[in-house]
Amino acid sequence: MERTLSANEAKVILDLEWQGKTTVTLVDLHEMLGASESYARYMAHRLVKKGWLVRLRPGLFQLVPASRGREGVADSNPLAVGAVLVSPYFFSYGTACTHHGLTEQRFSEVYVACRERRVGERIRGNRFVFVHVPERRFFGFTEARVLGVPVQMATLERALLDAIDHPRHSGGIGEVSRIAMRAAPRVSWDELLALLRRWGSSALVQRLGYLLDLHKSSMPESVRAELLAIIRPHSKIHLGSRGRWGARGSLASPWNVLVNVPREVLVAV
Repeated sequence: MERTLSANEAKVILDLEWQGKTTVTLVDLHEMLGASESYARYMAHRLVKKGWLVRLRPGLFQLVPASRGREGVADSNPLAVGAVLVSPYFFSYGTACTHHGLTEQRFSEVYVACRERRVGERIRGNRFVFVHVPERRFFGFTEARVLGVPVQMATLERALLDAIDHPRHSGGIGEVSRIAMRAAPRVSWDELLALLRRWGSSALVQRLGYLLDLHKSSMPESVRAELLAIIRPHSKIHLGSRGRWGARGSLASPWNVLVNVPREVLVAV
């Protein structure tokens, strides 16, 4: 069907474009049209069929604006879709590490940090993984533009910490080790310390410190001293998941990390 518009359809599309909205819900359509819910559903169906809207999930649609041409080529940027699925949010883990150039691994998932507990969704060929982040740790992100679309993205420092905290969302502990190596020359140590003070996790600091030492990363002595001061006395942790790598390992000082992951996994040869 051609991308023609009836009078009511044109009103909806013009209003959306005028307001700069990229998505619309059935509730929005109901209010914009001043009509019944059933008519709003009919309108959504017509606009999807004509190529002006793309259905993301029940009741939520993405606008395909006039700038997309007569054929209505939908936006293929998965982050533009992820940005409207939950609020508040920010992209992190493997997604943010890719954005910041910290990994060369290609991820089939898009990782969305949010305050809600949600199951993953597959939309238009992309799988979105929602990672619950408690409100007290919902920080360390800023606006970034990805293929021209403004989205909320973890800073480089937050992306590094999230990768270490959740290796399964960042390519596994081996890839996380390489992420730490690539991040070290680029991090703001002040920003990293500020995040860690708010985070309040001894285990995260221990793993970070071990990985930085493993790769002989240059670190100011003042930063090293503050990292060591954050660690809880007598705290010993495993570097990798015991379920995956077992419980045995050598103890790495001064971070008190039991290195249960083979060196060849952590260091590229």
